[in-house]
Parts: sequence; C-alpha cells; structure tokens
Amino acid sequence: MIRGPARKEGTLAKHFYTVLVLPDATAPARKFHIRTPVLAGLAGAAMVVLAAGAFFCYQYVTLHVRLLELKQLRLEASDRQTLAAQLRQVDAELARLRDLDRRVRGVVGLTAGAAAPPPPLAQGGADTVSRNALLDALRQRTGRFGEEAHRDLAALGQELSTRERSLRELQAYLEEKAGLLAATPTILPVRGLVTAGYGYRKSPFTGAREFHEGLDIAAPYGTPILATADGVVAFAGPLAAYGNVVFLDHGRGFATFYGHNSTNRVREGQRVHRGDILAYVGTTGRTTGPHVHYGIQLRGVLANPLKYTVDTSGVRFAGDAEPDGAS
Repeated sequence: MIRGPARKEGTLAKHFYTVLVLPDATAPARKFHIRTPVLAGLAGAAMVVLAAGAFFCYQYVTLHVRLLELKQLRLEASDRQTLAAQLRQVDAELARLRDLDRRVRGVVGLTAGAAAPPPPLAQGGADTVSRNALLDALRQRTGRFGEEAHRDLAALGQELSTRERSLRELQAYLEEKAGLLAATPTILPVRGLVTAGYGYRKSPFTGAREFHEGLDIAAPYGTPILATADGVVAFAGPLAAYGNVVFLDHGRGFATFYGHNSTNRVREGQRVHRGDILAYVGTTGRTTGPHVHYGIQLRGVLANPLKYTVDTSGVRFAGDAEPDGAS
C-alpha cells in the first residue's frame, strides 16, 4: 500500500510516499517512506530501461532482417555471376558453331540459305541483342534480371535449335556425299599399259570393227587386281569368253566388272572396300596375253571407266587407247 505525500510536524515540509508491506493478515504492517524525487528517479530509470530494451530489440530484429537480405543478395549475385558466365560460354559456342556452319557449307558448296536463318535476338528494334542487355542487367542489377534471363535463354534456345537443324542437314548431306564417293570407282584396278580403251576398236581376233565395253590393262601375270570402290561381290566365277570374272555392286547405281583373272580371291556376298584385292591378273577366257578387262556400268548402262578415274598415275596408254576414251 502506498500513501500519498505526508507532512511532518515541526519541520520543513517534505514530500514522501509511504509504502505499507503486509506479509500476511496477522503480521504487523511494515512501512517504507520513499521520497518523491527518489520515486521519480526510479520511474525515469525504469522508462529508460524499457526504451533501451525496445530499441535494442528493434535493432536486433532489423539487423537480423538485414543479414538475411544480405545473404539472399549474395546468393543472387552468385547466381547472376554463374548464369552470366554460362551465357557467355554458350554465346561463344554458338559463335563457333555459326563459323563452322558457314565454313563447312562453303567447302561442300551449300549456300547459307539452305538452312533456316537464325531467329532475331534483338527486341523492339534495339541495336544490341538481348544477350547484351541481359549482361548489362547482370552488371548493373537493374532489377529486371528474371525477365531478361527468360527472354535471352528463349532466344538462345531458338538459335541452338536452328544450328542443330543446320548441322543435321550438313551431316545428311556429307553422309550422302561420302556414300556417293565410296561407291564411285575412282581408281584403276591395276597399274600398267592400257592396250584397248572404251569405245570402237579393231578386233585383235577378227580384225573387224567392234565396240569395246571397257579398258584392257596389261600387267604381269599374278598382279593383284584391286576393287575400285566400296561394294558387295554380286558374282565371282567363270563367264564365257571373259574367263574368271568378279562383278561388284557398289550401290548408288554403280557396278564394276573385272575379267580374265587367273584366280578370284573373293566370294559372292562378300563386302569389299576400295583397294581390297579381288583377284589376280591372268589369261583365262579369250585373250592375247595377261591383262584385266575392266568395265563400269551406271544404272545398267555401260560407261567409260576413265570418266570416273581420279588417279591415272603409273598408267600408260598404247596406240588407239587414248586417255579420253575416244577410240
């Protein structure tokens, strides 16, 4: 119990408050006199303590929030730096792909228009591509990071799809060309003296004018006869006046024929590659000496073998066996 200020008789007026403490109902009350200035000081001190506590609580909460924000910003900055590095790497890879695409197309003779043009990366007529705008946003932290990132990644995805289609087209084109090259008879089966070319000639047996369906290439007996292109053995065995022969189906419409062999080294159905040994030079069938009769068919039509032969080094031409096949 606190009583209001009292005045003691015979002395100067002094204000104080009386505090009564009652331990229990039977015990006498205890009195404490607290002067007004002291009570005011205690109240002021209590208010200061409460204010200081509230201030420190506020500061603690604020600091905690700031620490969380700082942590988030650090994570975001790290993510931005990582994404920026990845974007730069992807951009560099795309630049290399564009250059490779251009150079390969130039080599094989495909025009740049054969593939769909890459989608425009600029937005709203800007002078720079969205990729650059994104990198600027990453450096300046403009707050549009998410929007720029999604837009730029979508543009990069479109260009990657375009480059993939272009490279697939190149792959298919090159595979087609590689298959055609592998099937084209570009070498001669032996190196020696071409005694009879493709075209009309005087028969060495009758003296009459006749059409010669290939090349007669004289070479020492037993000289290996090579496949002039990749293919499959369609026939290997004796064939009338041609003696022992090998017939190869190369695909793409090409077929080659090798006659007068002493022995054949391949069997029907066997796959061979350019330069593999098929047989050996001989004199089987109707001949005047060891040589190989070499012929080419394109889609079932006889053709001049020299038209497709790339390398004629080591080969000589005799008399009417002109290199241009005009005989």
